Amino acid sequence: MVVIPRSTIAMAAIWFVAVAGVSATAWFAIDRAGRDLTNASVSTLAPAPLITPTQGAAPAKTRAKPKLTATTKTTTDADPSPTHLHPPVLVPVAPPTAVAPPTQTGTPRPAPPAQPSPPAQPTAQDKTISVNGGLISVRCTGDAIALRVAQPDNQWRVTVDTSQPGQISVTFTSGGDEDQQRTQVMAVCTNGAPAFSSPRH
Repeated sequence: MVVIPRSTIAMAAIWFVAVAGVSATAWFAIDRAGRDLTNASVSTLAPAPLITPTQGAAPAKTRAKPKLTATTKTTTDADPSPTHLHPPVLVPVAPPTAVAPPTQTGTPRPAPPAQPSPPAQPTAQDKTISVNGGLISVRCTGDAIALRVAQPDNQWRVTVDTSQPGQISVTFTSGGDEDQQRTQVMAVCTNGAPAFSSPRH
């Protein structure tokens, strides 16, 4: 077992106390110097009040010394705050479009029957003949017959008979009862064309 003398223990205690005191003194001196430096730097800067832009908020306190209290200007009726008004936005409105009426659905009406075309008119045909006693000209339009000319020669007379339908009788006469001359011609329409004949007595 090692026995340490009391004198050695006392010297160690004194050394420890001395070191602790020196360390405390140095730490205190360093801290003091740092605070003085900080205060000097802050005092050299121009104090700038911090103003909160929000309405109703209390003004912020600055850390600079001396302390300055900044007041915010409240809005009154005499000094209204400017407001930004946006112009109205015009929205073009399309003109109303015409709506077509609904089409009727159902059975379509039948088309009217086609009108029959009128029958073609027959072509008129003329024919003229010269006989003993005069000249005869007739016209046939289909089955209809018409007299155009019945001209007797000199010293001759003419008689026309249309009593029979579709037939014309023309008679030329000359002279007296003793020396009378007579020529009779019958005219009809055959296939739309005039036809002549002389009946025998």
